[in-house]
Amino acid sequence: MQMTNNSARTQTCVKVVTQLPSRNAFLPEPDRYAPLQSDFIPVMIKAVKQLRRLLGNRLHSVYISGDLVWRRAVVKESVLSLTVVCQQALTLDQSNALNTLLWRLKTSHHKIINDCHIDIVTTSHVRDLSQVFHWGFFFKHRAICLYGQDLSVSFGLFEASWEVAKAMNPDLSGKLARAKQKVTAASTWNTQLNTAQWIADTLIRGAFGLVMHKEGRWSESLEECAEAFIKHYPAQKTTVERLFILLERKPVKKRAVMTLLNDFGDWLIKEYARIDFKIG
Repeated sequence: MQMTNNSARTQTCVKVVTQLPSRNAFLPEPDRYAPLQSDFIPVMIKAVKQLRRLLGNRLHSVYISGDLVWRRAVVKESVLSLTVVCQQALTLDQSNALNTLLWRLKTSHHKIINDCHIDIVTTSHVRDLSQVFHWGFFFKHRAICLYGQDLSVSFGLFEASWEVAKAMNPDLSGKLARAKQKVTAASTWNTQLNTAQWIADTLIRGAFGLVMHKEGRWSESLEECAEAFIKHYPAQKTTVERLFILLERKPVKKRAVMTLLNDFGDWLIKEYARIDFKIG
């Protein structure tokens, strides 16, 4: 990849931050050369073609993440998670058109994917040194480039550090507050179940972030995240089981959901603060 001066500086700094004497300390990268699952290739090709048509010269690169990266995607169950890197922020018209594109991908490929998410980020943001533990880790260890200049080559390998754990679980307090507001205001089961499922996923991954540096590994599996967390916090086993009930979209009374979010969610935020103060 031919890099700009900014990306070259980023590469040098990242390697200094993450390099360890032994390569065994680094986290594994996804296999960027093995074939992707054939069932999902048509929807990925369609997404890239339409993104190129919509964004034109603003488009820098397109990435997949999640189960598709690890070849564990399940037809009708897995989500197509796309990260789109742009040279500049989108115009209002492009943002509106992107929402339409997202809807079309979901509806036209509903027999293959359960849902589709698209995150937009600019090149200046991903190359900002303050974002290195988030975007550097994401591109190097969690994503595969489908189109454009692969940003993973701009970063060195990362280890399972507390800095990465914090960066990959940003704004937990804000997400928790928004979830509480949505659950409180929900007037239909569908709204409550959607919100509860989303925040349960967020809290389980956030809980794993507390122990990632102790485990020395990263995991995309919610089951593995929960198992690792419970190993270090066995008293939270029942709470985690309740989060999985929300994750499975089982109807739970609003009061019970709010109690869970208030008790465990608030505890999780305080535990992040405690560990951050301890580690620094």
